[in-house]
Amino acid sequence: MSLDLHTATARLMRDMATSEVAVADALVAATALMHSAALAQRDVSGASAIQTHSTMLRISKMAAGLIDVQAETRRAHGQLLKVGQEMGATEEPTCPGDDAFTSAWDRNAAAA
Repeated sequence: MSLDLHTATARLMRDMATSEVAVADALVAATALMHSAALAQRDVSGASAIQTHSTMLRISKMAAGLIDVQAETRRAHGQLLKVGQEMGATEEPTCPGDDAFTSAWDRNAAAA
C-alpha cells in the first residue's frame, strides 16, 4: 500500500503523539513502582537490605532508561517536523526545537 503526503503526515502525527504519551505513561508507572518499592523497603521487614537495595537500583535504571527514551522521542519528533517542513507537509512547529536537551546532559545537570 502506498501513502500520499497528506496520509503519511496524518499517520506520523497521530503515531508520534501516541508514542509520546506511551513513553510518558511508562515513566509515570516506573516512578510509581519506585515509590511503592521505597515504601515497602522502609515499612516491611524481612527482606534483606542488600536485595532490596539491588532492586531499587534496577528500578532506578529502568526509570533513567525511560528518561533517555523520552529524550530520543523528542528528538525524533523534531526531525520529523524538519522533514515535514522540507516536504511542504507542515509549516507549524508543534514539537521541541533544535535545542532539545540530551538525556546525558539533563541527568548531569539534575545531579549538580
